[in-house]
Amino acid sequence: MASSERRLFWEKLLCSSRLGLSAHNSPIFPGRTEFDRDYDRIVFSEPFRNLQDKTQVFPLSPSDYTRTRLTHSLEVSCVGRSLGQLGGEYLVEKGLLPDDVSPFNIGMIVAAACLAHDLGNPPFGHSGEDAIQQWAARQLNNKSLLQDFTEEERRDFLRFEGNAQSFRILAKTQGREHRGGIRLTHATLGTLFKYPRPSCVADDVMQQFSSDVAFKKFNYFQAEAELAVEVCRVTGVPERAAGVYARHPLTFLMEAADDICYAIVDLEDAHRLKLISFETLRDLLHPLCYADYSFPDEKFEHDTAVVMLRSYAISSLVQACIEVWKEQLESIENGTFGDSLIKASGLFESYRALKQFAREKVYDDERVLLIEYAGYETLGGLLDFFYSAIVARGEALRDRKLRRIMPISNLRFGGQTQDSPEAYLESLSAYERLLCVTDYISGLTDSAAVDLYQKLSGIKLPR
Repeated sequence: MASSERRLFWEKLLCSSRLGLSAHNSPIFPGRTEFDRDYDRIVFSEPFRNLQDKTQVFPLSPSDYTRTRLTHSLEVSCVGRSLGQLGGEYLVEKGLLPDDVSPFNIGMIVAAACLAHDLGNPPFGHSGEDAIQQWAARQLNNKSLLQDFTEEERRDFLRFEGNAQSFRILAKTQGREHRGGIRLTHATLGTLFKYPRPSCVADDVMQQFSSDVAFKKFNYFQAEAELAVEVCRVTGVPERAAGVYARHPLTFLMEAADDICYAIVDLEDAHRLKLISFETLRDLLHPLCYADYSFPDEKFEHDTAVVMLRSYAISSLVQACIEVWKEQLESIENGTFGDSLIKASGLFESYRALKQFAREKVYDDERVLLIEYAGYETLGGLLDFFYSAIVARGEALRDRKLRRIMPISNLRFGGQTQDSPEAYLESLSAYERLLCVTDYISGLTDSAAVDLYQKLSGIKLPR
């Protein structure tokens, strides 16, 4: 693209219009941008607060120090803000940044997307996603049920994805009375789309882009397809196939912030839990640090030295990733860059060694595996209970009682008002009813999921 075309492209990418609104119709306060408001709306949302009791790596850890999804998301947001501001400064240098947008605004867009990137994760982290997928494979392959779901709808559950649930939360289930959910800007939502495609994509398209990092997963359910396509079209990202888009350029910065944080801080947590020694952690982080950094000497306690090493390593990776982003910006803009920034950086081999160690020595620790297994039983059991009551609309007394346990607000969309759960369910398809179930269960915290399962199973009685 010519320089003038690229500038116009960035004007679309950074548009501050809001999903579900035709124009700005709320007061703008001096000193507070639309992107500041995005950040604040996410921070004050209930799903964000719930992240304080959702698994990062060590589920239901008794240690006050180890990260939860909340602290992880806050840390990712800090790194994302730095990457965004550095990216914004480069856009100024190249004359691509619109006059009404500053590098700080770019940092805020990336920071807001980072805050929201894990909102859709169910209890027990990625094992929770897998538990929902396994349940769907067992339940939705029943021949008697195939007529109730299209193939695309079945794929949404067979491949259940926290990224798609994050978009659903922001665009629909929060602020469900009107179109667009909490109505974030198109720029922030576009940045959130790591995998801008639906769950079901034609085989030839998947084969064509099989090596592209943006095709590893998906980012929207069929129920939110119209909203997702609006975000992509308003921001102007290239369309690769029907409903399949290239990433927003700022998405690469959000992804890098997440990659940087969880790789390093998971090992920091493992050290605090005494799963790995200081010497092991030091040797893993050392290759990621600047060649001329001041290495913590023996006068520092190990915990202090680990904090310093973590800081050095994160700083080095931020610089490495932003350099790749700047070098590859034109191919990122036209949708032909298919790697993560870390993978394309000079620090990737050291980073990969660190990740491989974590897989072998941390994520397979018995304490992690035992509680994750309990998560499979918990989520699978809850899905069985609520499928019978909500999706199949069973008439047994237990099903009728369970329908009154799920908050009626979970069944209400578009401002409709009914006087009973049965009346709401009557207006929803089987697919929509199952989405209501996964909304409810994936929105539970780890502790709430275990507590509810135990009560519904009769293992524990309410007090």
